[in-house]
Amino acid sequence: MSVDFKEFFGPGNDITPTRVEPNLQLILENFMAGIQQRQIGFLPRSSNGRLWWYGFAPTPRQQRETLAILDSWIGPTFSDLPRQRGALNPADPFDAALAQAPVKPLRFEVLPRQTAGSEAWKHARGQVRDALLVLSKLLNSRPPSEFDAPRTTVEVLDDLGHAIAARDRTVALACLRELEATADLDQSNLAFLRLRLFAGLEDWKAVLGDRDLDHVLAMRRPLSVTQVIQQAVYARWFAPHDAAGTEKELLGAVAALPAAFRPLFSGTPTTSRARAVVEFLIAVQGDAGDDTLNRLLDEAGTIEPGLPAHLRNVLHLHREQTPQPTAPSEPPAPLDQPGAPSESPLERATGMIARGELQAAIDLVLTLEPSLRAAYLLLTCARDLQSPQQAALALEYISTHHLHGLIDGASARLRDDLAWLEQFTQDGPDLDWHTWLEALDVGYGSAAVAADPEITDAWTPLSSSALTTWLYDASDEVLGKLGEIGGQFMAAHRDIFVEDGAAELSERVLAGLALSGKSSAGVRVQTQALLDYLLSANPTSAVFASALEWTDLIVSANVSAVTTTWAIDILQTATATAAAAAAAATSPATVDFFYKITNTVRPFKTALDPTDIEAIKLVAGELGVGVPEDLLADQVQDADPGAPYRYLQDSKVVLYSLTESATTRAAQILRILVPKIDIETSAERDGSSKLAAQAANADVFVVVTASAKHAATDFITAKRGTRPVVLVNSRGSSAILRELAEG
Repeated sequence: MSVDFKEFFGPGNDITPTRVEPNLQLILENFMAGIQQRQIGFLPRSSNGRLWWYGFAPTPRQQRETLAILDSWIGPTFSDLPRQRGALNPADPFDAALAQAPVKPLRFEVLPRQTAGSEAWKHARGQVRDALLVLSKLLNSRPPSEFDAPRTTVEVLDDLGHAIAARDRTVALACLRELEATADLDQSNLAFLRLRLFAGLEDWKAVLGDRDLDHVLAMRRPLSVTQVIQQAVYARWFAPHDAAGTEKELLGAVAALPAAFRPLFSGTPTTSRARAVVEFLIAVQGDAGDDTLNRLLDEAGTIEPGLPAHLRNVLHLHREQTPQPTAPSEPPAPLDQPGAPSESPLERATGMIARGELQAAIDLVLTLEPSLRAAYLLLTCARDLQSPQQAALALEYISTHHLHGLIDGASARLRDDLAWLEQFTQDGPDLDWHTWLEALDVGYGSAAVAADPEITDAWTPLSSSALTTWLYDASDEVLGKLGEIGGQFMAAHRDIFVEDGAAELSERVLAGLALSGKSSAGVRVQTQALLDYLLSANPTSAVFASALEWTDLIVSANVSAVTTTWAIDILQTATATAAAAAAAATSPATVDFFYKITNTVRPFKTALDPTDIEAIKLVAGELGVGVPEDLLADQVQDADPGAPYRYLQDSKVVLYSLTESATTRAAQILRILVPKIDIETSAERDGSSKLAAQAANADVFVVVTASAKHAATDFITAKRGTRPVVLVNSRGSSAILRELAEG
């Protein structure tokens, strides 16, 4: 907070801090120091025998809170607060200068004024000064909110999972910063986590631009991290040519691939088109053996029917373009003749590993005589492959041939690899999302089944039918456990919840979040996302009404002075769709929900900002109900909710999102606050002619990245040319309005 104290105690103010009595001088110094430290403070002004106090707060929310508290501490007995509501006087040059501050100070006059023969004004001035001194100490020494309390690593990771599931970049990055500051994670593990986060947000540019990527590429890393980088490489270099079927350009792209990415060949079974293409192209460029290429082609056939033929064409082109070795002038000596070139089986296995043919290397080593070198090769391959089957074969070989003693006397790396192998073979084959859900069922403590992304990234997500069956069969107790520790689970299964007809699944998870009673940023963004999914899936009136009941419980557990805007976002989302309108017409569920939410935020009404109030009025008007008067009582009198958006007047604005509740509400509010704005919403799929025209013609184009495909974002950016695109990284109308208010 920037306040020019020299100017404040200058012209228009008869008070000079260095000339007042020592006691008041100390009070003023403390107030000024607090204001400089972004705390709440008060400064006096005297002019023509009248006395005013100005209250400074660092944020609009704290300003509104301070106004409400002043009503109780000063009130009508000693001030004009009931009439003026802390408003500055625009006709007073002294106040006009203060009105330019980002957060306007509150102003009230001390009453009664000085009159001849009356001593009441002296008493009033002393009472007000003492009250403000005590009030400021209490406000500035309050303990931090439970929403800001330190959290365990498990809690932060769970919130991170929810944020990734909801595609909320803002909360996800906040969780990452919290882990960097408080968690016992080394630089490598933080880099792995950051890359997984970017992958969850499908931000492949961020993956390739990560500050630690070179370090990660040069080190041994988890298979899941390698797969993340493969996906980013595919998106950056191969995806356009692969989608177009242009094999010559695809081969040229792999030839131009930076050398640092060549070791990305993992040798593990591929399960997606992107990974199959990357693995095959790197294998082709590295002249891998026919066994490896045929395995990759077989796996490609299980992914997409036409993919093997596409890849074979690339291979044929490569071989046509690769110079064939010239025939030797003399035939080589037979391998059994002296001087003939020879290669031991262990050397052949080493060569296979260098080419990334890990599975073939394991198959070969398992047929050889036991040795420390053989154990080294098996452990290296098994750890890189992270395949339960291959790991079990490697451990069986080491145990059968009693190689533990040799390994114990060898390097620390070999001992570490063996310890990993033993742990992996003990837990790896038995742990997956099925067994994780079973652990919830049998009642293990939350710490025992908390999902660590280091482990769960390798688990295959459940099918839609399996997840549906489990959610329907789960008891309330088990659903509550899912709500408490299900962040990584939701991140792994997000795609199921966005499918058509998945409204009931979203309702069941909302029930879990409500039954858990959990309060966290992850729960809040997940609730917003689940409501979006549910309402986009045309729920039945019964499912909709049930979802509102669970959501009300979640809001009650999560509301505070710093989350009221989120609560109003939830209210807007739940009432912005055709499903909500239909439900309001046939049942009282929507109206009941309106009153429940407004009652829930009532204790924190001073935290409601002007756009929150406009949103409440808007929803109330649609539902045909009145706005509770007390929600409007504590607003600063001269507050102008439209001021931050005035620059949009006479502009063409487009708000883009695939879930339309937030853009619909934001557009409605902006039309109220900026009457001359030309605004429309869009949910067009990428590549449509209408979207192209909107992107080309808008003065301001807003994309809600949490609810937009990256292809659409790239398409819009390309059509915008040099004009910027406003990216909103969170859901809800308030996130859109916040970004636009910041210009």
